[in-house]
Amino acid sequence: MIFGIALKQALTTKKQFVKTESDQAFFPTNSDTAVNKFDYITSKYILYKLEDYFVNWRDVLDIVSFNKSFYINDTTHSEEKYELIRKTIDIKFSPGNVAELVKLYGDMIKDQCNQYKIDWRIILAMIRQESYFNPTAVSHAGAYGFMQIMPRTGQGLQNELNLEDTKTPVNNLTAGMYYYATLVASFEFTGDDNKYKFALAAYNAGLARVVDAMTIANYFGKNYNKWDDVKEYYPYLASNQDSIQRLVWPKIGRPPGGTLNNWREPYKYVEYIIFYYENYKQYYPSNLETPKVKKTKKKKSK
Repeated sequence: MIFGIALKQALTTKKQFVKTESDQAFFPTNSDTAVNKFDYITSKYILYKLEDYFVNWRDVLDIVSFNKSFYINDTTHSEEKYELIRKTIDIKFSPGNVAELVKLYGDMIKDQCNQYKIDWRIILAMIRQESYFNPTAVSHAGAYGFMQIMPRTGQGLQNELNLEDTKTPVNNLTAGMYYYATLVASFEFTGDDNKYKFALAAYNAGLARVVDAMTIANYFGKNYNKWDDVKEYYPYLASNQDSIQRLVWPKIGRPPGGTLNNWREPYKYVEYIIFYYENYKQYYPSNLETPKVKKTKKKKSK
């Protein structure tokens, strides 16, 4: 929660191109390289116009990799281009072994989600995406269990939660849900429609990468509180986007959280989990109480 407040303050900037000195500490621009105001605004305008050209070739490669043919002209908006890419990904819903999971661990998942005030059905979607309901799943990177916790992260959660281990099904769920809940709390300031998505991206590729993507989105004048805006700037985290990175972070010349060549993974990860989350809503009721609407008393007419 403390991180969320600090991050919100750091990301609060004016809508004008010219930023204050405090803004530059978090969102450095080419304005602090001694160019005058006119040159700064002009270069920012050019950067806006060239934005699509820098990422267009990656979109084309994405489309080819899915054996689809689309013609994308230079004037196509980035959101439209990514929508074409998403349409090449054939996602068909199947519940999987969710019924067995709910039978064995449903009450435990709901109890913990009630404490964290998060929707338990998104945890079901995470488990499906992470391990396909297999409690003994182990990834090539060493992540394990229902929630595919990395060994180093698991050790930290084990100590923090005073668990004997994080590999048994119950402990793996406990640690994974706690970790995700802390990420959701960090992005509380983005609102209910976005906090789950930002937290999912952080769970997959790290909190620092999300902050870096938010920083780039803000640099381009987009809404850093909106996942649908921020996700389109993940391509700029790749190591071959160093020209853009030097503009956003002129002092260090790269994302503080490190480059991310596999930026498609968190991008798709969030898309898939939200897809299954929306479908599991049709299977199971929410654990969260619906906010009660206060009735206004009618004034008695004299």
